Amino acid sequence: IKETYMFDTKTRIFRIDSSILQYAIIPWDSDSLNNTTIEIENFSVKPPTTLKEILIRFQRALHLKKGDLMFSKIPPNDYLKIQLLDQAGFYYIEQTITLVIDLSTWNPDEFMFPRGETYQLIPAGLSDKMAIRKIAGSTFVADRFHLDPNIAKAKADYRFEMWIENSFHSSDTIYKFVDKKNIIIGFFIVQEHPEYAEFRLAGLDPQYVGRGLGKMLYHHMYRLLK
Repeated sequence: IKETYMFDTKTRIFRIDSSILQYAIIPWDSDSLNNTTIEIENFSVKPPTTLKEILIRFQRALHLKKGDLMFSKIPPNDYLKIQLLDQAGFYYIEQTITLVIDLSTWNPDEFMFPRGETYQLIPAGLSDKMAIRKIAGSTFVADRFHLDPNIAKAKADYRFEMWIENSFHSSDTIYKFVDKKNIIIGFFIVQEHPEYAEFRLAGLDPQYVGRGLGKMLYHHMYRLLK
């Protein structure tokens, strides 16, 4: 698995007269879900053509079939595009929020955790991959893939397992969250840059959920980045 392939999401154009559809095939989701997963990045519809007509012809041109997936990320205030997508058969599945945190003003001592519990967040190696994959394949339940009634749970679980697999072959930094016996109970994946870091994925073993350890996991990550 090569990183260049993982993130090769070239924007393509599908055109009918003066109406256009900008899209990208998502290779890692297509591999994980065993289908063709396409992100509709943008579109412009000019009458008399309708979005539904464009999408029908688009599906035929790309030979899309049952089980293939199209999705679009639309700002919540773009009511017209949301309405057009709804009329074309799309359905709401998830809302995402982008947070920017300035760690220069963050005080780690504001967070209090139970005494006597020792956990560490340390770099993960290839020998940790299967343990982290197992956690990733069992801990996520409320993301857009698990919530989508048209995607089987097993495929949604496998997608997150493959996220771990691909991350070990990328420039991402993978950390393991371990207890005092050095048992892996969680993980954190970040993409580090000179001036900032992007949180890619974090997860906790389901049997440890509800004990405040998810908050501690993020706390340790903030400390490392600060």
